[in-house]
Amino acid sequence: MATGADEEAGVGGRAVSAPAVAWHGSLGVVCPRCRGDLAARADAFDCGRCRVHYPVVLGIADFRLEADPWIGLEDDREKARRLEQRSRGASLEAMVRTYWSMTPGTPAEQASRFVHHVMNAGARSREWVERLDPPNGRPSGAWLDVGTGTGDLACAVAEHGVRAVGIDVAMRWLVVARRRAEIEGAHVDFICCNAEHLPFADRTFARVVSVGTLEHCRDAEQALAEAKRVLVPRGDVKLRTVNRFTMLAEPHVGVWGVGFVPRRLADRYVRWRGGQGYAHHRPLSSRELRRGMRRAGFTAVHVEPASLLAPERARLGTAQWAGRAYERVRRLPLMSAMLRASAPLLEAHGVAA
Repeated sequence: MATGADEEAGVGGRAVSAPAVAWHGSLGVVCPRCRGDLAARADAFDCGRCRVHYPVVLGIADFRLEADPWIGLEDDREKARRLEQRSRGASLEAMVRTYWSMTPGTPAEQASRFVHHVMNAGARSREWVERLDPPNGRPSGAWLDVGTGTGDLACAVAEHGVRAVGIDVAMRWLVVARRRAEIEGAHVDFICCNAEHLPFADRTFARVVSVGTLEHCRDAEQALAEAKRVLVPRGDVKLRTVNRFTMLAEPHVGVWGVGFVPRRLADRYVRWRGGQGYAHHRPLSSRELRRGMRRAGFTAVHVEPASLLAPERARLGTAQWAGRAYERVRRLPLMSAMLRASAPLLEAHGVAA
């Protein structure tokens, strides 16, 4: 819970300047607990009603009510500070490599794959954003990227002249996201918070986007309900997420059949098969995703097997024919319905009434 003063709000003792929080008025930031007004200072936001103090760390406001499941609040803030200090002025790749050097529990080969994924994420996100709408059909107004990670999707949105806000539960990754935005010249507001408890007023955003995040939420339905709450009427959500019942290996751990194991046994099964933990992963099936979106209040809900992006096609190597066949089949109504049950990834769309 975000209580207690954060005395070191800057890097190496440097205070955060007022412009670091100057966006809050135009963005409609509120207390994520009671949705009341906040008093903004250079180093914190204060809710008089709840008497809760939300610190600004490294210029990034921290509105979390719950910690990242992988690391505690203070440990995450401290890791973000150390990462910023150790990689000041470094390239994005060097910064990400520094991060993994600070995370000794991750095998070197796996860390290398993660670095490669981050460095190729920008191209994937640009392609996905381009596919969302006709050239002149993008909704006007700010977009919210839920689970921004290293900021690739938010930066891709900002490239189109759209105001982009990226949120994530991990402060340490937001300093990486900010570095990406600085390098790419993208104007993005980054905020640390929980997807289930957004610090925004009702009807703030024209669109909510999310890629690879819903499967990590403690409560996916609550995250969807919050997305609906902050959307303007007729605003929409566009998301891409792992399918629980994929017929391929689960992408986060590389283990086949995880989705077919009862959720209470999934962590034990993955540790047995792959030697990794799985306690903080909860992919949804297409049926669960559709039901969750409808319960959240979305209309015109549509869930379909995700289209392949260029990097995903490239990984097929000599089996490019399989990718082409998949794309043809997923456009056929009957076959698309069958693929929804077993495709590796799902894409979903919903409209806020």
